[in-house]
Amino acid sequence: MAVRLGLGALRQLPVQSRPRVRPGTVPAGIVHLGLGAFHRAHQAVYTEAAIAEAGGDWGIVGVAPRSTDVLTKLAAQDGLFSVTSLSDDGGETHVIGALAGVRHAASDPAAVVALLAAPRFGSSL
Repeated sequence: MAVRLGLGALRQLPVQSRPRVRPGTVPAGIVHLGLGAFHRAHQAVYTEAAIAEAGGDWGIVGVAPRSTDVLTKLAAQDGLFSVTSLSDDGGETHVIGALAGVRHAASDPAAVVALLAAPRFGSSL
């Protein structure tokens, strides 16, 4: 039986597959318009690595412009998602915990504008 990804399932994962930063502990410092696969597989991965290495308040608030599908899926997984990298030596799956929050632009454009205009995000995400 497969275990659903979420905060409660992290202890069941191999240590090398767990998020490099504890989900929900990194303050927001980036607003990214779009939560597509390219963003999740690249910017979020490198952002998490940078935070794990040097610290900082660079958690990502992902903004879905139209569809709520990805927001619904991320909410069901406590904002976590996995990325699998393949090479000639095999594959490696890693859970990413860089999301500090998500927003839906179409249903709450004022909140997104406020995020973009805020001089400092703080913990009100």
